[in-house]
Order: sequence, then structure tokens, then C-alpha cells
Amino acid sequence: MPPSASFDPSYRYDRQVRLWGEEGQASIGTTSACVLGSDSLATETLKSLVLAGVHSFFVVDDARVEHADLGQNFFLQSDDIGRSRAEATLEKLTELNPSVSGRASCQSPTALAQEDVEKLATFSVVVSANQSESIDTKFAEVLYNIRVPFVCIKSYGLIGTMRICIKEHTIANSHEENPRPDLRLDAPFKTLSEIINETDLNEMTVEQLRHTPYILLHFKALDVFRKHRNNENAFPETTNDRKEIQQILQSFRRSTEHSGTKDSENFDEAKAAVMRAFQKTTIGASVQSILSAAESSDSTQPFWLICEALRRFVKFNNGLLPLRGTLPDMTSDSNRYTRLASVFHEKALLDAQEVLRLTREVEKERGVGDVISDDVCYRFCKNADRIRVQHGALLDYTRETKECVRKVKEMSIEEQSREEKVDSATWLLLMRAVGRFRKEKGRFPGTNGVPVSIDAQDLKKRVEVLIRESVQVSSRFTDSPISLIFQEEEEIKPILHNVTDSAIAEMCRFGAAELHVISSYVGGIASQEIIKLATNQYVPIDNTFVFDGHSQESSTFKL
Repeated sequence: MPPSASFDPSYRYDRQVRLWGEEGQASIGTTSACVLGSDSLATETLKSLVLAGVHSFFVVDDARVEHADLGQNFFLQSDDIGRSRAEATLEKLTELNPSVSGRASCQSPTALAQEDVEKLATFSVVVSANQSESIDTKFAEVLYNIRVPFVCIKSYGLIGTMRICIKEHTIANSHEENPRPDLRLDAPFKTLSEIINETDLNEMTVEQLRHTPYILLHFKALDVFRKHRNNENAFPETTNDRKEIQQILQSFRRSTEHSGTKDSENFDEAKAAVMRAFQKTTIGASVQSILSAAESSDSTQPFWLICEALRRFVKFNNGLLPLRGTLPDMTSDSNRYTRLASVFHEKALLDAQEVLRLTREVEKERGVGDVISDDVCYRFCKNADRIRVQHGALLDYTRETKECVRKVKEMSIEEQSREEKVDSATWLLLMRAVGRFRKEKGRFPGTNGVPVSIDAQDLKKRVEVLIRESVQVSSRFTDSPISLIFQEEEEIKPILHNVTDSAIAEMCRFGAAELHVISSYVGGIASQEIIKLATNQYVPIDNTFVFDGHSQESSTFKL
């Protein structure tokens, strides 16, 4: 490694570039994060972001370092006791990566005025770490309307949660696992057709045949398939049709006089690839919905500008997206594979250039400058079948509590396992009850020396209140108040039954403790999701995540 490698981002972030690409790392390098809080969870989240190479971060917290902080945050030392916790953690975090700048405010998030919250629009993302529901709600509402991602994370004993709140999130590359190859077997382009037409399997030696790329074998098998059906446009659509293609490929095999065997690696590859390769080149429903969305017609956001250009391209390209331009690995002689790879790449470039031309038209129509660069357009076209859009809901604890209650009600729990495993929705409901407990009593359950058994009873009452507030009994069939009360009790009983006393007692036993191992795990996941939001790559959690340290299981769902 050259001497200057430690200062070169291409070396420092080499592993990340392999995952996100250079454009992804560039997006991370322009990301700025504001974090409300400086406890263990906040610090662990920032640690991963700083190491990833974000541009900057800003910590807002008025807490001072106490003895308890030393046991749950390894960034703090005994010398820090009494200091501003935000400033103490800032010093340690900036040491991790000198290319990342950081600032701290010793102001409490609760003291921020409306205009202060609105200034947060300058940040790429705002994170709320273990803040109260009132703070979460206040920030979520402002940030949702100005389209700044808001990530709400909490760590409580062995439970960790995350809620991502964003009005709209566009994804330029979802990185779909095992995507189908874009071979255009049903719609070959001109230069590819030329190679196919000049390929004659019968004129080849056995050695040449055994080094023919399987894509050419597929096209030749398709020709035979069409002759069998006397239809030049026939294409295998069923499993039986594709099995027939495999049989045709088998008939192409030849053996040498010396070996007497027809075994050939390229034919084995061709047969194995039939089921995935012989699919019509179509546009998926999710991409179709994006191209037909109203935003494509009027938005000036870069993603939607290029989507409109893409829509126009598809309209005049027989309903086909731009060619991806990459070939899977396949057994072949170097000359033919290189030629095939070149024509695929050249065609992809031509498609991208046409999309760029259309993009310039759209930009001009909507009165914006040249927003989309050549490189961005090419990458977008290469992944056009993997674009996605997420639409999120505003953080609303009342509505989401009702959703949790509904999920708890619908749970089917065996009596034998009731006390052994607690569902994620139940933990979320209990977290809401803890928030209510703290708001009403000014402390967390299980703290201030109060016995767990006493606080458990108080917490259970608040769970019941939350359930009652969430359950709405219809009076459509009866006007009798007594009947309504009876119906309500019948609705509440099974829900309360699913929230076990042991789970309630466990929340009190935690005593609001913040375990470093849980903070580290949840903070790492939160930073990963923040990077997804910053790079517009991969699909972020939509929208709730819960980690149960008892069972070491995670779950995601939408509230």
C-alpha cells in the first residue's frame, strides 16, 4: 500500500466501496446526521456512521456524565464524570475518523423551539435516541413534512426498537438477490442477432461446440423450438416448454471418436440456466407503478426526472427497459465471450445515451438545469428493473398503539409457551406503557428503590388503559351502556391474557437499564439503515424493527 493510502478514501473505505460502489461511498461522504441524545445507543449509532465516513454529525443533549454512564458506554471514562456528555462523546467519536467533522450542543432536545427543529432540514437524517414520546412526535411531524428521514431508536433492558419515519424514499438500486439475467432471448437486438445468425453449430468441431457460450446455445434451441411449432414468434412459457428446450439442448451434444462421451460443461450450464433465462423480458409491477406515478409527470426531483425519461424510452422501445449490459459467467473461449460481452455493453451504453437525451428534454420542460450526469444516468439504466419507492406514514403513537393491540389480539399462543416467549408486538405495547408510566410518575418502572412487584401492578394498569383506549366497541347493535361495557370487557380479556405478568415484571426488572450489548446491536442496525437512506441503495426496513435479547430474535413489520 502506498504511503498516502491512509488518506485516500479509495483505500480507507475499500470494503465499503465493494458493497455500495464508489457512488454509494460518495453519498455517504456527503451525509450529515443530527442525533438527539448522547447515551450508549446514540454513541453506538454514531460510531458506525463515523467509521463509515459520513461528512459530519451533530449531537444535541444537555445530560452530564454520571457514574452509571461508565458501565454502559465504553467511550466514557471516570475523568469525564461531571462533563457534558455530548462534548465528551464528541471528542471520542472524532478520534475514530479524522475526515469526519462533529459538533455538539448542550441544549436539551425538549428546549428546541419550532424554528430550531425546522433548521434540521439541513441534515440528511435526524436520529432520536431514547427520547420521550413527546419529543419523538414533535420532531417527526416537522421532519415528515420537509421530507427529512427521522429514525427513532430505543434500548430498554434486553429490548431494542427502531422506527423509520419518512414521507417518501426512492431507491435507485434495491440489490435484489439473484436477479434474472437480462439476456433478451425473446427480443434480441441487432448486433446480438448478427452473432446468432453467423453461428452454425453443425459447422463446428466438437471442441468449438464445447466452448460455445450457453446464451448462443439457448438461441439455437429457441430456433428449433419455433420450427417445431411452425411459429417464428413462439416462446417457452410453461415448465413443459422449458423442459422441451432442455431436450433440444441435449440433442445438440456431440462426442469425439476418442472419448465417446457427450459430457460438456457449457451444455450443463445451458440446461441449468433454462428455467431462469427463458422468461419474457417484461417490466415488473413495482417498476410499472413507479413509471406511471404522478410524480413522474410533474416532479423536479432527480429520481423522478429520470423516471419520466425512462417512461418515454419504454414507450418507444417496444415496452422494454434499457439493457442491463452485463453477462453472467459462462464456459466459453475468450474470443466469443469477449465479443458477446462487448455488444451487450455497447447496447447498454446506447440505451443509456437515449435515456439521457430524453432526460435533458424533461429537465428543459420543467425548468431545471442538467441535474442528471452521464454516469448517474448509466447506473440508473443499468439497474432500471431494481428501482423502488417507499411511502411511509407519520409517526403517530396513538395509532400505532392501536396497531400493536390489534396484533396482540390476533396472536395465537399455546398455554404451555405463554411464559417462555413474548411476541414483538407485545414488547412494543409494553414500551408504550413504560412511556405512559414515565410521563405520569416522572420515573421509569423498577427505579427509585420501588419493589418490582409494586411497579408491575402499576404498569399492568397502564397496559390495560392503553388497551381500553385502543379497543372500540361498536354500538351499532345495542344502545345499552351495560351491554357496551360487557362487550368491551369481552374484547379486552383475550388481549390482556396475551400480555403475560412475567413480561410486565420483566419490563420493571430492567429498571430502565441500557445494556451496552443491546445498544451496540441496535445502533449498528440503525446506522446500516441510515446508510441505506443516504445512498438510495438496498431496501430500508419498512418501518418498525424490534429486537428481543431474550430469544435473540428480530422482527420487522409496518405500523
